[in-house]
Amino acid sequence: MKKITLLISMLLLCLFKANAQEPKFVSIEPANRNVLIEEFTGRNCGWCPLGQKTVNNIIKNNPGRVFTINIHSQSSLSPTSYPNLNTLKGADIAKAFSDGSLPQAVVNRSTEKAVGLYTTADKWAPMTNEQLQQAAECNIAGQVEINKETRLAKITVEVYYTADSKVDNNYLTVVMLQDSIIGSQSGAADNPEQVVGDQYCHMHVYRNTISEKWGDEISPTTAGTLITKTFKYTIPESIGEPNGVEVDLDNLHFLAFVTEQQGVNPFRSFPILNVCELKNKDYGTESLSEINSASCDVYPNPVKDVVTVKADNIKQIMIYNSLGQMMKSVDCNDNISDINVSDLENGIYFLNVIDNEGKISTNKISVLH
Repeated sequence: MKKITLLISMLLLCLFKANAQEPKFVSIEPANRNVLIEEFTGRNCGWCPLGQKTVNNIIKNNPGRVFTINIHSQSSLSPTSYPNLNTLKGADIAKAFSDGSLPQAVVNRSTEKAVGLYTTADKWAPMTNEQLQQAAECNIAGQVEINKETRLAKITVEVYYTADSKVDNNYLTVVMLQDSIIGSQSGAADNPEQVVGDQYCHMHVYRNTISEKWGDEISPTTAGTLITKTFKYTIPESIGEPNGVEVDLDNLHFLAFVTEQQGVNPFRSFPILNVCELKNKDYGTESLSEINSASCDVYPNPVKDVVTVKADNIKQIMIYNSLGQMMKSVDCNDNISDINVSDLENGIYFLNVIDNEGKISTNKISVLH
């Protein structure tokens, strides 16, 4: 009888393991937090390009660990002339954290209010470094698949808890950003890497929140929990009223982040426990089994003539256009490589960096001559 009971127990254990949900995208290994810098900005703000340059440098110094959103939301400093980059949801985020002066930024929503650049120019980087050294309660990963004919985006996000959250319910937010929007910008000369002729290349522009504005509630939030959520979103042809901006499918990227709690007065969600950029299925990895991610630094972006790639033990660099056609392949055996892209047409390209261990990093670059 004992043998039969033991056999049944073993069979049930095997059945449980076989049916246990396994992560497709997200790592189950403990890791430190990534960082989201939400920067409040405007086209008529003369100091804002300096703020964007500051954030760009923070990102370059922490490849694959720091992400940013540029939120245009202040009426006088963010005009409704073309390109109108204002959104109602962006304005709500600004009201929750910003006092209206620009530029300001909130780092992982770890402070009550956004911190200004001009008055405290040295704080954004130290605040970021402090967050990067903290252990994350959860990891996030996922992918986006866009049907270019119907403009329907299927977004899959996985959250895996490597430690217990302090509260029972957290909040998952997914946002859509757009790169390479050409338009005017006061003070553009302070950030020359984004100057295109007499115009400015606006990057990381907030377009919409796909989840609930302050996040979809998720639970349980205990160690060992895997949560998978799928969103479906029809991407509009343009965003902004009046003088809206065309939503270019090849210039979009999506971020997902988890906040600990929601609060009132003002209503918002905070702080951010972790954040990631979701992979594009057409140009990035589809699952953990397909690729081991390697971090690298790619700059300038946008690029006019020569793009520099920095990573450990680079073996090969390949550049693809938005149709998936390989445009360049460069062999190298160094930690830094300069690639001439002056012969490429203006547009979005995907740069794959492969190291000697076969690890791959996929980066999106904008070529603007």
